[in-house]
Amino acid sequence: MRAIPQKIHILKFIGEQEIVTVSDVARHLFQSEKAETVRITMHQLGVAHRPYPGIQNGIWFIDKPELFELLKSYFPDYPRFSVRPVFHDLVQHYLGINSIRTTFERSPRFQIEQWWSEQYIRSLSPEERFSFSNSKIPDAIFAKRKKDGNLQKYYLEFERSEKSKPRYIDILRQYAKMPDISKGSIIYICLTDIIRKKIKRIVKEEFGRGVINHLEEIFQFIDYQELITNKDGDQICLLN
Repeated sequence: MRAIPQKIHILKFIGEQEIVTVSDVARHLFQSEKAETVRITMHQLGVAHRPYPGIQNGIWFIDKPELFELLKSYFPDYPRFSVRPVFHDLVQHYLGINSIRTTFERSPRFQIEQWWSEQYIRSLSPEERFSFSNSKIPDAIFAKRKKDGNLQKYYLEFERSEKSKPRYIDILRQYAKMPDISKGSIIYICLTDIIRKKIKRIVKEEFGRGVINHLEEIFQFIDYQELITNKDGDQICLLN
C-alpha cells in the first residue's frame, strides 16, 4: 500500500473543507501545538492564502487544479474536486463547519469513520449524490462507529442565519424521505437559540402530529457555541 505523507493528509482536509485556517488543520491532525509546522507545509505545497480580520495567518484555500490532481493520485477513488471562488460572506460558515468537524473528530464519546463535506458531495456524479440536488446539499454527511461495530450515517446542517419557513419545510421534508434515516440522523447545529427554536417549532408542526409517520424524532438540535466551547467534544451526548 502506498504510504500517504502528512502533507497529503493536510491537502485532503483543505480540499474537502474548501476554506481553512492553520489552526483548523492542526486540530484535524491532532497536532494543535504544531500549527507553525502546518503553516510552513501549506506554504510549501502552494496552497493559496489571504489575510482575514481576526485570524492569525489568514484563510487558506486551493486555487491550483494541479493540487487536486496530486490529491487524486493518492486517493484515486475520490471525486474530482474543482477550484471554486472564495466568497467573503461565506468564510465564517466554512470556518464554523471546520470547528464542528474537528470537535466531532476529537470527541472521546464516539469514533468518526467517514466524513463527506459539501465539496465532496458536490463533486460526485448525480447518481452518487445521496439523492441531493446541487441546491440542497447538506453541509456534511458523516458516519460514526456504533457499539455493535456497524456504521450509522448522519446528515449535518449548520445554521448561521435564519431561512424562511417554506424553505425549511422543503428541506425537512426532503430529509424525511431519505431511505437510511433513524433516530437523531439529521443534526441541526444552530448559531443562535432563535434559529434553533424556529426549526424545532417547524419540525413539531410538520412531523409531530402524525402527518408524516411521526418523524419528529429523526431530528436533533445542538447549540453551536456550547459545542465548540468544549473543544474536545466530551459533552456531546446526542449522537445516539
